[in-house]
Amino acid sequence: MKKIVHLLLVTGLLLTLGLFTGCKKSKETTATGYGIVHKDYVGVAEIKVKDEVVTSLTFEEVYLPQNWAQITDTTGVDDTLYFTAVGGHGDLTLAKYLVIGDKKFTGSVDSNNAPVYSAEGITDLKTWIAADEANAKWYATNVLEGNAKVTDNEFKDVTFSYYGKATGFKKSTTNYWPAGSVGLGWKKNMEELAKTFVGTKMDLNEANFKLDGTWKFDTVDSAATLVDAKDYYTVAKRAYTTAVNSK
Repeated sequence: MKKIVHLLLVTGLLLTLGLFTGCKKSKETTATGYGIVHKDYVGVAEIKVKDEVVTSLTFEEVYLPQNWAQITDTTGVDDTLYFTAVGGHGDLTLAKYLVIGDKKFTGSVDSNNAPVYSAEGITDLKTWIAADEANAKWYATNVLEGNAKVTDNEFKDVTFSYYGKATGFKKSTTNYWPAGSVGLGWKKNMEELAKTFVGTKMDLNEANFKLDGTWKFDTVDSAATLVDAKDYYTVAKRAYTTAVNSK
């Protein structure tokens, strides 16, 4: 009788350990990845992973100051508070002074007349963001949490309007590349990209990524049509790596 009781206890213990181990293996983890995408934006990928397989993925893109600090109407604005530069789609009129998080930025132009925002310890904001994911996270987090604004030369609030204040700081809320204009549009492309990587282990061979009307990511076909899709995969993979390593 004692042997039977002992056997039952041991069996119960083994079953409990097995169940516990099984629960650990099936735990879903969440993480976020950050980085420059499509040359002039900060991509944010939020991912969920279970048993090393992607179960959920979403993308957001945060504007850099060359977008959200644009001033479309300088009437009544002191001309010392803005400057002109050349962007990817033509001339820009940009606010000269910004506050992002705990940092104070001043705008200027480089040798190609492209906009540059500098602060103490940061020569060029965009280059600084691209250099390290931690920097991209700092930037995106502050902008998304509302800690970014145009200021005067004393870094105090201004009353004039600028793009971020009037329209927004991220693509999802500013009607960027609307559906029906050309191709799928931004929102649908982000959804299709996310669908492509759900169910994978983010281990696709990047040498075999090809755009031919729509994207093929190694062995996985996608309905996405946007250029620079590899950038979004890179940011999503950063999120994936963080999620897997956080177990």
